[in-house]
Amino acid sequence: MNHPQSVTYRDYGTAAMAQMTQRFAALTVHNFSRGTFDNVENISGETLREFTLTRGKPSDPAHACMAGCTIKCSNVFGGEDGKIIVSPLEYETIGLMGTNIDIDSLDSIGRLNWHVNDLGLDSIEIGGSLGVAAEAGLMRWGSEEDAQKLIDEIRAGTELGHILGDGAVSVGKKYNIERVPAVKGQTMSAYEPRSIKGTGVTFATTPQGADHTCGLTIRAQVNHLDPTQQKDASLNAQLNMAGYDTIGACIFAGFGYAATPDGVVKRLLKARYGWDDLPDNILQALGKETIKLEREFNKRAGFTAKDDRLPEWMTKEAIPENGSVFDVSTEVLDHIFDGIE
Repeated sequence: MNHPQSVTYRDYGTAAMAQMTQRFAALTVHNFSRGTFDNVENISGETLREFTLTRGKPSDPAHACMAGCTIKCSNVFGGEDGKIIVSPLEYETIGLMGTNIDIDSLDSIGRLNWHVNDLGLDSIEIGGSLGVAAEAGLMRWGSEEDAQKLIDEIRAGTELGHILGDGAVSVGKKYNIERVPAVKGQTMSAYEPRSIKGTGVTFATTPQGADHTCGLTIRAQVNHLDPTQQKDASLNAQLNMAGYDTIGACIFAGFGYAATPDGVVKRLLKARYGWDDLPDNILQALGKETIKLEREFNKRAGFTAKDDRLPEWMTKEAIPENGSVFDVSTEVLDHIFDGIE
């Protein structure tokens, strides 16, 4: 509970990542064409906390999304009129439905977020759809009104709505847009993989498609722009995350677990299942078995090594702030899991 990262999540939620990714030029901006956002302060975790505190109840900067939660990274985001806009407003939504379509207002992002939640859709995927739609000229960049009209198309079940609701890849195919930020059909979450290349390796190789929760490397002690340093960072993160998922643990508690990973995890498994004599590094052992099974599922479903790739345009189109492309070798991508299969 006293781990600094636990405190940060409790005070600022996941929105604390906005300023951090900005510093790495890894914020997703203008349909993944830039890595920094001029008005990042307007949509930062610090501003979100200020709004929730100054606007008062029912706004709440540290909300338990389920009974018993001790991290409380969720929030209740209310407007100036004292009415709830949405709960919660997360970094991924700020990145994909905010900076990705050039919107710099938390209130605007929150309103769009509510509609996507109400439709039972994912704000990452729909944010990706809107970014590609803006690229195709279907909406004006930075326009909440235009974004809302497109979401209304989804709600109405129109032909366009079905295309948008199917995700960024669907929109790209329909309108012949090359810059589609997706792997295995799934929109990337809000970490630019050309600036955080280890996360790019995770996006490419994780069995379920581009997903930061499968192995985010932004805190790894590596040069994030050096393509030769990313394999171990990604593999270690992927094994740990698969392990946490397998035991049903919240990954935000993982910072505390990491101080004594075997001690905590072994005690949890013994308490739940009565298991003794578990191997050292049980978390990664579980992660290896999980990823092995997931990859076997994908293999039987028809996925091959060519699906473990980022979009080709990311290997050619550089991030303007640092001139970086995604240049981790295909040798790394093809053999990252050799030791577990």
